[in-house]
Amino acid sequence: MRLISTADDELYGLASAAGKLGRADKLLGRLAEACRADPADAEAAGRFALAQMAVLPSIGIEFAAHARFTATVESLGDALSLDPDHWLARYSRARLRALIPSSYGTYSVQTSDDLKAARDDLDHLLGRQADLAPQPYFISTHALAAVVDQLGGDPAGDDSPALLDALHAVPRTPIRLVALGAVLCEPLATLYAGSAEGPQRRAIGDVMRAVYGAQPVVASLVGR
Repeated sequence: MRLISTADDELYGLASAAGKLGRADKLLGRLAEACRADPADAEAAGRFALAQMAVLPSIGIEFAAHARFTATVESLGDALSLDPDHWLARYSRARLRALIPSSYGTYSVQTSDDLKAARDDLDHLLGRQADLAPQPYFISTHALAAVVDQLGGDPAGDDSPALLDALHAVPRTPIRLVALGAVLCEPLATLYAGSAEGPQRRAIGDVMRAVYGAQPVVASLVGR
C-alpha cells in the first residue's frame, strides 16, 4: 500500500497556504499539466487531487463549491484507478463524501449513495490496513467509519466495540504530519465532541493527545 509521505504533507501545506492567499491557480495548473503529460503517472494524479482537496472551502452548499467538491472526488478517483492502494487518496475520497459536505452534521447534503460509497472506501482501507504494520494514523480510518455510520443513522456508530478495540491498539506515536494531521484528526475530534463521558471518549482523547497532540483542535478539546 502506498502510505502517506512527507512530500504529501508538504504539498498539502503548500497548496492550503496558496489557497488562503488566493494564489492556488498556478500550482494547480502545474500539477494538472503533469497529469496531462503522463496520464498513467499515479503519483502525478495523486498530487493533483491532494492539492485540489487542500484548496477546497471547509464549508459551503452553493453550486460553485459543490462543483469543486465533485471535481476533487473525481480526481481522487482518477488517482485510485491508477493506484487502488493509494491510502491517502482513498481516505480523502471517503472524507469528502462524508465529512466535508455535512460540515460534521451542521447540515446534511449527502445522499445514502454518498455514505455507502464512503463506507466502501473505508472498508477497503480497513481490510488492507489489517495486513500492514500498524501506523498511528490508521485509527482515522476507524474513526471516520464510525462517523459515516452515525451520519447514516446506524446507532452502533455511537459506541462501537470495534472502534474501542482499535483505539486501544493504536501505537502511541506522534504522526509528525504538520498539515495533514489536522485532516486526519477530524473524525476523532468529531467523535470526541459528540460522545458522552465513558471508556470510548477517554480512549479517543488519549489517542488524540498521543498521536495528534500538536494540532490546535486537540488542545482546544482535550488539552495537551
